[in-house]
Amino acid sequence: MTTMISRGAALRAMGLGLLVTGALVAAGCGGNGEAKEDGKARETLTAQGQQEKVNVSVEALVPRAFSSRLALVGEVRAENDAMISAQTGGTLRRIVADRGRQVRKGDTLMVLDSRRQQAAFDAAEAQTANVRLDVEAADRLHSNGQGISDSDWKKARNGLRMAEAGLANARIELENCFITAPQSGVVAERFVDLGELVGPGTPLLQLVQGGIKVRVGLPENQAAGAKQGMSARVRVPEAGLETTARVEWVGSVLQGDSRTLPVELRLGDAAGLRPGMACQVELDRPRDAHSIVVPLTVVQNDEDTSFVFVEEGGKASRRPVRLGSRNGDAVEVLEGLAAGERLITSGYRGLSTGQALNVVAPAAK
Repeated sequence: MTTMISRGAALRAMGLGLLVTGALVAAGCGGNGEAKEDGKARETLTAQGQQEKVNVSVEALVPRAFSSRLALVGEVRAENDAMISAQTGGTLRRIVADRGRQVRKGDTLMVLDSRRQQAAFDAAEAQTANVRLDVEAADRLHSNGQGISDSDWKKARNGLRMAEAGLANARIELENCFITAPQSGVVAERFVDLGELVGPGTPLLQLVQGGIKVRVGLPENQAAGAKQGMSARVRVPEAGLETTARVEWVGSVLQGDSRTLPVELRLGDAAGLRPGMACQVELDRPRDAHSIVVPLTVVQNDEDTSFVFVEEGGKASRRPVRLGSRNGDAVEVLEGLAAGERLITSGYRGLSTGQALNVVAPAAK
């Protein structure tokens, strides 16, 4: 009896030990799993933290000398370009000098029908002659003190001056029927045909003289830098023409319609250029020894604002900038950046202010 009880107790003790051992094993397995999951979570957070940093390259801004060319569109003009218009009315009766004709100052270019003006001149001349006879008689009487008062004598002399003025006016009208060259030059264009009725102010001929020049309009924001003597290049690519030029005159008032400042350039060589041609003008701007210059590629645009990114304390900072002139792939920054700042030159796409950065060396070219 005693033996059976002891054996049963031994079996119960053995079962209890197995249960405790199993529990300990299970507990040990569960602890290792949780530890692994915690480790993976920490690795994930660390990886995410690294992904938030964007790899960029930076360049410290240093002021340097910068010169640029301003591209403009100009027009070739004659040195002296006179538009000759009619000063009286009449029918065009004769064309003396037509297109391409070389003329001298005072040469007759055209003749209008002058019969009406001639008749008016003849009448004024006869009227003046009659008044002059009356005044001569009044002079004799007045000098002898016979039959004429001082007042009537003065009126007679005033009448003569009026008649002479009318005669001078009739002479001018008659002379205006003969259109003459105000200067030597070449007849570039004719605007009326034989037999056409013209009135005062009607354009008749274009007369050009001397060499040629180029006229351009300088944008309002570039007008302050325009000076006499600035160098330039003039091109007409379609005709294969190119020559040097120099600024000869700078206007003082902006053109109201275009808001541009008129500038005229003297050409170094005409090089086949002709009045009326459109041309490309590259105007050399003065060299600035202390300019902030950045690559044009780093400049981004948002609506009407240009901006770049700089690195500050390991983070990105957006900077609105006001740009100046360009020269190839470089552009001058007039406002928004200062010397010593660290310009982001690669990796700037998609950045936002406050973005964490990882500054790396630029890739070898």
